[in-house]
Amino acid sequence: MNKTFFLPIIFLLLSLSAKSQGVSASFIIPKNGYVSVPVSPLSVRGLGLSFGILGIETGASLYNMPGLPMTGLPFDADEPLTGPHWSIIVPLQLSLTFDADAMSVKFLGGGFGMGHIAPRINYGNMDRAIRDFENWDVTNADLEVENKLGFGWMAGVELAFHVNKNFSITTEVQYLKGDSGAAITGAYSGGSIGGNIETRSVAYPDAVTALEGVEISIGVKMNK
Repeated sequence: MNKTFFLPIIFLLLSLSAKSQGVSASFIIPKNGYVSVPVSPLSVRGLGLSFGILGIETGASLYNMPGLPMTGLPFDADEPLTGPHWSIIVPLQLSLTFDADAMSVKFLGGGFGMGHIAPRINYGNMDRAIRDFENWDVTNADLEVENKLGFGWMAGVELAFHVNKNFSITTEVQYLKGDSGAAITGAYSGGSIGGNIETRSVAYPDAVTALEGVEISIGVKMNK
């Protein structure tokens, strides 16, 4: 999704209020990553506008992300190469809601922006990945990451169980996929036992931090 379109719409919707908004404890189960630690109540969703059963909404969620994978490198890794760090996800989605007395079902789909706060390299996993790539016995890397904002898409469903006309208990499951630029520079040293130690410069301009997986949220919603 184009950044010049995405960001102004989010700022506009954050200044508005939908007919309901919720606070939840959320966590992400990322593909090839470590499960995020919920940060509650720093996940707010449902801000925006509704037009009958249709709506457009945003919000924000803060995650403690233990580890995420990277792509765009000259080698593959089976384990996360970044983390731990804090991550912020801001969705922008269309919604379709079917309401009943006891519960409602909401289908969501759209995009999201994300930012990682002070991301770091997981040197244990990175050193192992480079060691396997070079077929060395030992490796020691010293790298820097150029952190950039990222974007992606997400879609899912929310169930809201109405306790009364003003209060509901919600559960939400969404699938999301996106990435953010994370160009890597620096150097690494290593070699085989009994051999010479080599040092090689690193420049991976196409490296990205990837986020793909399932987001699960449990929370409460105040109906207006």
